[in-house]
Amino acid sequence: MIRDPSFIYLATILPPILIGFMIWRSDRFPEPGKFLVASFLLGVSIYLPLDLLIMITEDHLAPFLGLDLNAYKNYEVGDPTPVGEHAFQMFFRAAFLEEGLKFALLIFFCVRLSDLNEPMDAIVYGAAIGLGYAAMENIPYLNTGDPETAWTMTVVKQRYYPLIMHLGFGVIMGWLLSLNLFGEQSAFKRKLMLILALAIPVIFHGSYNYLGAFDVFPILTLIMVIGIIYYYRREQLKKITEPVDKAKIENIDIFYSYLITFTFVAVVVLSAIFANN
Repeated sequence: MIRDPSFIYLATILPPILIGFMIWRSDRFPEPGKFLVASFLLGVSIYLPLDLLIMITEDHLAPFLGLDLNAYKNYEVGDPTPVGEHAFQMFFRAAFLEEGLKFALLIFFCVRLSDLNEPMDAIVYGAAIGLGYAAMENIPYLNTGDPETAWTMTVVKQRYYPLIMHLGFGVIMGWLLSLNLFGEQSAFKRKLMLILALAIPVIFHGSYNYLGAFDVFPILTLIMVIGIIYYYRREQLKKITEPVDKAKIENIDIFYSYLITFTFVAVVVLSAIFANN
């Protein structure tokens, strides 16, 4: 069994870099490499504000809602699952906070780039942010605390599933955002696509975590990612020039996206809490 930390580390961070490179090269009108690298690194940097938000969430918000996260983290397999705490951790602490930060990077950095000027671009940037976050998220999991599995390929292989999922969340977010920017003329539909660009990844992420669907969801996600990229690549082949008129996103519409998604997550979590009481 391989235990070389250097090899294990590379086996963890190289796959998201290689996948990002392949997606970048699949774009007929490739984005400037410096912006893709910046997006990837911004995805990595999500950990900085996320750690603060997690501390606030677990130390202040959870107790305010009457949730005992210490008991939840220590419950053993076979014991009844604390439904309220489980829903809170999976849908809010993980899905909403992580996808909310990715969405902010995509909106406030990538969308404002003049080089993001056609539908495929939003998908490529969304994938870069998702892969950057996945690369950083997987590193702490290498040290499991178990001498039998820590820093082995066993745990590395287990982290490939979350890698695929974060890629999928980013691609979905970029795809729906591209419909807002380039695919819809109706103001109502554009607002709807912007809301869905955050809400769908959060719902997908939360459901994946809550249900523990670690075998089925990654396969379906990989098929979906390949399908979306293939479709937009085929559409690109019909074009002679790259630029397409890009719609402007109003800050109030971004606020509504967060508000509606937060409301949905709150309903899910509160329903679980009340059902558990």
